[in-house]
Amino acid sequence: MDNSTTLRININSGSAIKLASLVSNSVILAANAYLVGSGFRQQLHNRQRERIAGNLQLAAEVATATASLAKVITDTIEKHNAPDR
Repeated sequence: MDNSTTLRININSGSAIKLASLVSNSVILAANAYLVGSGFRQQLHNRQRERIAGNLQLAAEVATATASLAKVITDTIEKHNAPDR
């Protein structure tokens, strides 16, 4: 008892070309979709980094201004509380 089955597929050259074109276009589409997605993600990360850097710069400027104001106030207080010589 031989239960072997034979499958026969006939492909003409036009069908093979269309199949290859379909596979090629699918790969290109997948690559482009990945690149667009990663580009959006990278742009969001860059914006977040820029926002954090801007906030840190602003915090540094506020700290510098506060230190300068504190120095002016303490110098003025010391000047008025200093004994006359």
